Amino acid sequence: MSDAPTSSKCSSCCGYAYAHLLLRLWVGLRLFMAGLDKFRWGNGPTVSFGLENYPKKTGPLAKLMTDNSFMPQWACDAFAATIGYILIPVGIWVAIGIFTEFGLLAAGLVFLALGFGLASLPDDTEVVSNIGLSILIVAAALVTAKAKNLSLDGILRRKKA
Repeated sequence: MSDAPTSSKCSSCCGYAYAHLLLRLWVGLRLFMAGLDKFRWGNGPTVSFGLENYPKKTGPLAKLMTDNSFMPQWACDAFAATIGYILIPVGIWVAIGIFTEFGLLAAGLVFLALGFGLASLPDDTEVVSNIGLSILIVAAALVTAKAKNLSLDGILRRKKA
């Protein structure tokens, strides 16, 4: 009879660890792919990735943000010039799971910044459907972060013990 609570506790712990892994990987990969998309130009067989594509992709977005919000052009240009370079490392950071809670907080703040940028565009329905959902997923990943056994943090912690 004493094995039942321990077994149940272990199953619950593994469930949280798996849930945390899935949530963290989704957030990390979503951020990474969103950042990578800023360097993509074209579609299908004509697609190319490169640094030269970045201003072609983000320049029109900065102009659209400036035209449709209270923000000055320099702020929109600065946001557009940096967001792709922020998305990629934060995505990798979260997916790997080093300093997990801090990485997830950074991811949540990046999603908030994206939401602010999208809210300044004329059609901001994506803010609620995509960005709002992403922030909820980050929050769920933070809630399950105590079970970060399947992150680099968790693996390093086990090796020390």
